[in-house]
Amino acid sequence: MSQGPLDENQAMIEDSILPYILGTLSESEIASFESKLASDAELANKVEAARRAIAPLNAWKAPAPPTTLVDNILIQAATTTPLEYVAASASMSPISQNASGGRSRFRLRELIAIAACIALMVSLYIPGVSSISQRQLQNACKLNMAGFGSGVSAYANENNGNLPNIGASPNSNWLSDPNRLHLLPAVRHRLVLPRQLFCPGADGTIDEEATLKNVEEFLRRTDLPFWAVPNANGPVPKINIRINVPLAADANPLFQQGKFHRGTDGTLTPNSHTHGGKGQNVLFNDGSIRFIKTPVLDENNDNIWTANNIEDYQGTEAQQSATDAFLTP
Repeated sequence: MSQGPLDENQAMIEDSILPYILGTLSESEIASFESKLASDAELANKVEAARRAIAPLNAWKAPAPPTTLVDNILIQAATTTPLEYVAASASMSPISQNASGGRSRFRLRELIAIAACIALMVSLYIPGVSSISQRQLQNACKLNMAGFGSGVSAYANENNGNLPNIGASPNSNWLSDPNRLHLLPAVRHRLVLPRQLFCPGADGTIDEEATLKNVEEFLRRTDLPFWAVPNANGPVPKINIRINVPLAADANPLFQQGKFHRGTDGTLTPNSHTHGGKGQNVLFNDGSIRFIKTPVLDENNDNIWTANNIEDYQGTEAQQSATDAFLTP
């Protein structure tokens, strides 16, 4: 039996009950619904029943999304490759025996052809995706570094152009007591957030609120690729001492886990490990961030990882001049 016009109209009205309760109807639709509600006791009872049914939802509080949500999405996109899909597909491959226990319906020649096609697709597709992923990771890294730069600049503006500094004792050693401890005042005053101190592609994770309760402990962690920042064993670094002053860079590969390590080729010019050894993001005092493929700056042939004319390090060294870029952990 087909529905009559009255049945269809009643169905439309009842379909409006939930949107009415949730407040998703337009003003004209609300007015029309409420005029019917005023004269229809049965409809009023249905509305009240629906309100009671969804009342528990009002008591449920959805947790706020983490502040690192955007970064996490970027990293997932940057680090996931089609290899995962290929691996998952392999377990479903018709190469295995069928469900009845019989032999595969594919012949050896056909299996070889399928394998060749898969290999061809992987060889063509993976390099391109890898290149995109690297760029995404570099860009996500730049977002954190830009936030760090803004916070450090704000600190310097309030402190006569001085970069964050807690003062160095005569025997301070930045291999055992990281140079980044000088960032304490900027982080404690929340000018710089903990997550803005390292590349978001790091394996380690942080609880930002818990970290802010013990900033020094956080800055002493060894499982995060913290930015390398201007060494403060010498005079307090200033933000505008000259143009093109590096304020931060990806993790310095020469100083890891509290020890000095030359590059694998024995030189002092390896690239940071953060981006697969292909280069490093560097933040300059004009706010610009550049991805450079060598730690030696073109402008003055200055290696950002080292102090000028020093070949070996014990952790007490300092920059050799006001224009010597020396970024340490």
